[in-house]
Amino acid sequence: MLASDVVSKALSHWRKGQALEAGKLIFESLPVGTRPQWAARILRLVLDRTGVTSQPIERAIGIASSPNDWGKAHDVFSALRVATLELIELKARTPQQTLLLSHFDLAELVAKVTYNSTSPPDEFDEDSGWWIAPCLKDILDLVNDEEFSAAMWLALSADEVTDLRDERNGKHPE
Repeated sequence: MLASDVVSKALSHWRKGQALEAGKLIFESLPVGTRPQWAARILRLVLDRTGVTSQPIERAIGIASSPNDWGKAHDVFSALRVATLELIELKARTPQQTLLLSHFDLAELVAKVTYNSTSPPDEFDEDSGWWIAPCLKDILDLVNDEEFSAAMWLALSADEVTDLRDERNGKHPE
């Protein structure tokens, strides 16, 4: 479980609209070996709530959930990047495409965090995990659902699945 002072400071940043600072505090407090599962759990909860489906995103979750496959995360990132760039190149996007793009962004971060957890010689930016919080905040703004936002804050600030089950009655942090 994350230390209560870390969660409290992160919540303060979150409420002030400083999602990157909140993400940095939380991510840096997580043991390296738990970071991929933490990131994948957040992405899974987002997919479950929004109903977005995508094979590359599912692959990112699957690899992050299986430590023996973490080394494959670079290839998953590359596939996600191709899909992301295709959506970015559209001159106009539907609301569904905008939501999908935000999911691809989050999935790319999951793949980066997962790959970096293997201590590779060619790691992605070491701050990749910090950006999960701002990316999640963007998705929450698109979905605009208070209950979902509260559940996602719990997912973001919890390093164990049991934390989510125990604290579901918590209030929205905003």
